[in-house]
Amino acid sequence: MCRIITVDLDGTLLSSKNKITEYTKKIINLLTKKNFFIIASGRHYLDVIKIRDILNIQSFMITSNGARIYDLDNKLIFSDDLDKDIALKLCKIVYEDKDIITQIYRNNKWYINNNKIDNNFCPSLTSLEYKNFNLENFRFNKINKIFFTSKNFHKLYNLEKKIIQSWNNKVNISFSVPGCLEVVSGKSSKGYGLKLISRLLNIPLKNCFSFGDGMNDHDMLVVSGKSYIMKNADLRLKNALPNVKIIESNDNDGVAKCLYEIFIKNKKNIL
Repeated sequence: MCRIITVDLDGTLLSSKNKITEYTKKIINLLTKKNFFIIASGRHYLDVIKIRDILNIQSFMITSNGARIYDLDNKLIFSDDLDKDIALKLCKIVYEDKDIITQIYRNNKWYINNNKIDNNFCPSLTSLEYKNFNLENFRFNKINKIFFTSKNFHKLYNLEKKIIQSWNNKVNISFSVPGCLEVVSGKSSKGYGLKLISRLLNIPLKNCFSFGDGMNDHDMLVVSGKSYIMKNADLRLKNALPNVKIIESNDNDGVAKCLYEIFIKNKKNIL
């Protein structure tokens, strides 16, 4: 019986040093022989495909928190952009705040409004080079994600409340990590992407196993038959899903060790 294994990247499959261990590669390669693998990330497609190639597997890719979804042949099967007017207003909302960087994914480009503070955007694995944007001459169409990064978590929590009050279900807003607040269209999410792929493969959600560490993984974990939260996960996620099993941290091969226990240990015939 085929299963779907869905794994977040940062804080989940990737170590805190943005590495994938040889042990993790080995386990995932074993399991993709008879199961379907999904990488589900807030990262841009160009970053996700690079990490997938490091794993040397075929996989579905849910990127930009579900705003872009790709099949096993890298074909785009779902795309949804932020409304242009909403995107413009989102970019204005803290544009002048020097404690917060406003960042944009537009098509295959990455834009930021200032580079005076550390953006902590995993430069060792990103294939993108950012460019600065300004409100006067930027085009606000074809934006798949806007995200706000800051070391001032309190400001980001207040910004989250303000965005929810302004647009409610017209956007999907979540923290990937406490210092990164991400906004996509209301239809886009990792959970929606998992449902879409589940239907395409005709594999029920009860046969889906999902792993995550951030609030942007919440709906994906909720819809999966089996869900697992990393030991290093955001406390808000742990509190929101108190009945979901906590596994080893991302720095201790948590995903791979869990997959070994589920699929391989004492079950050699499953491979």
